[in-house]
Amino acid sequence: MEKFSENLLFSGRWEHGKECSRTSAPAAMVEFNASAKLLEFELEGEARFRLDEDGKQIAVIETGARNVYKVKTAGGAHRYRLIKISESNPGGISLYKVSTDKAGSFAPPPKHTNRRIEFIGDSFTVGYGVDGKLGDPDSFVFKATNASKSYAFLLADGFKADFQVNAFSGRGLVRNYDNIVPEWTISRLYEYTVPGLAESDLAGGITDTDLRYDFDSFHPQVIVLFIGINDFQGNPPYANKDDYKKAYVKLLEKLRSAHPGVRFLLVSTKVWPNDDLTPTVKSIYESQLAAGKKDLEFIEVRTDNVALHGHPDEHSQAELARTLRPVVGKLGRWLSR
Repeated sequence: MEKFSENLLFSGRWEHGKECSRTSAPAAMVEFNASAKLLEFELEGEARFRLDEDGKQIAVIETGARNVYKVKTAGGAHRYRLIKISESNPGGISLYKVSTDKAGSFAPPPKHTNRRIEFIGDSFTVGYGVDGKLGDPDSFVFKATNASKSYAFLLADGFKADFQVNAFSGRGLVRNYDNIVPEWTISRLYEYTVPGLAESDLAGGITDTDLRYDFDSFHPQVIVLFIGINDFQGNPPYANKDDYKKAYVKLLEKLRSAHPGVRFLLVSTKVWPNDDLTPTVKSIYESQLAAGKKDLEFIEVRTDNVALHGHPDEHSQAELARTLRPVVGKLGRWLSR
């Protein structure tokens, strides 16, 4: 990276190269402190970003071909955050530079907190379609998806925690919705730093090994797993329950090994037509307890799926965050005293 990266705090999974930083994660974020009347972002890749000034949205930037995107600010010293609110699945974006106007300057960057949380999930966790309505056309997906309104971002932001959102719309643990791209399930995508680029073969000469995620780069204290909706929904055949359970337990063990002392929240919800997800996840939870595991909790949630393509709307995402907050706070020992 160029020197400008020294002024930036990155959240989410990013791959940092010599010329740019790349990501495909929803809610991937860059924070910085600056005094400027104008900010410039050199970006490449199809995405939508929300720019906040002191926590309040001041712009939405829609990107495509490599370009410098300029945003006027209030002037004076402020804390900014650039949040990737769209999904790249497959695909990704490249950030080449963040700069101020000639009279502007950067201050030392924000610092990491002592709270770290990770979310692994699907479209519900992405914030897919949250700004849309049930009957909106399919073409509205890009503008209706907003990861900054997902329960995951709201929870992390509320706890002022460092975070990762590793979520993929339409993907399941062992079987994707309607069996789309069956070779690219969550189980496989999760292994990559920039999974959207790995899947789309847009890595530009970087080897598969180079793209693999370094699990030592971020050690969450709490991991929220909300996975399986797509394994058991859509057109059949659905996932084999035993295969799903084996993959789920394998993921738990992998995460325990990578992050000693981590604690888990297993989340489930009603799915159609058979409502197979909740009893399956609950049986995993009960088996873990019976095996002496004391590092996890289970919760079933209900949402009003009135947003695009039957997904939670803004109100329902916020309510979901409120529902999960006390359980996550207990697991992370972050409850207010």
